[in-house]
Amino acid sequence: MREVVLRLPRMAVEDVLDRLLPLVPSGVREGRSGAHAELLMRGPDVPPDDVIAAAVGRWPHTLTEREISDDWRLRRLADYEPDPIGGRLVVRPEWAYPLPDAQLDIVLTETSAFGAGTHPTTRTCLALLLDTRPAGAFADLGCGTGVLAIVAARLGWGPVTALDIDPASIETTHLNAVRNGVSLDARVSDLSTEPAPPTDGFAANVPLELHGAIADRLVHPAPTFGLLSGFGLDEAEAVSAAYGARGLREHRRETAGGWSVLLLVRG
Repeated sequence: MREVVLRLPRMAVEDVLDRLLPLVPSGVREGRSGAHAELLMRGPDVPPDDVIAAAVGRWPHTLTEREISDDWRLRRLADYEPDPIGGRLVVRPEWAYPLPDAQLDIVLTETSAFGAGTHPTTRTCLALLLDTRPAGAFADLGCGTGVLAIVAARLGWGPVTALDIDPASIETTHLNAVRNGVSLDARVSDLSTEPAPPTDGFAANVPLELHGAIADRLVHPAPTFGLLSGFGLDEAEAVSAAYGARGLREHRRETAGGWSVLLLVRG
């Protein structure tokens, strides 16, 4: 299969795509290349290089071409690029090779559960979790694949609890915990009506409305720290205030792809 990679300034992408997309029925996807953008085109319908160059017009660019496998499994493996979090944590799918110098290598089973380690909120929560000092029990509220609970356990938090309303997410968390050699208590829980377990630290990457319910039912005394996400930039103040009323103050705020991530501490 033919693959053509067009590398050009990021500011040119919108302009060029307007002319390029009608020429490539199979679609164009954007890749990463530092300060520049890469537009990838694959398949028999990709036009010749001179036609692509004409669509690019005045923008400076480079074109490279190669043959790739027709097997989607091999293409997926070739496309995979490990992107360490905090310089030492790699969260990878089960089919990807480990990164030799990763201090923490987490392998996740591919499922529909949320939290594969690639979403901006998950990555930011993981980066902040790496900076914490393990100090007792930890809960992952709305655990999805269980990645935050698993990393917490690998860092030395314990005991670790993972809760989610979706039974499939709990099943996935169990599988991932075994795969990564950690012990945790994963179970179904409706956090809109049930209080979170008493812990020293917790993470909650959940929708805005669920944060209000979690905050209202926090057991006294409040946890030592909390990692919160799953809400937009304009909703961060309301979330911060809800937990502030329970004794957790905002210590740090990050933005990630249009989302907010809060680090709260007791005091």
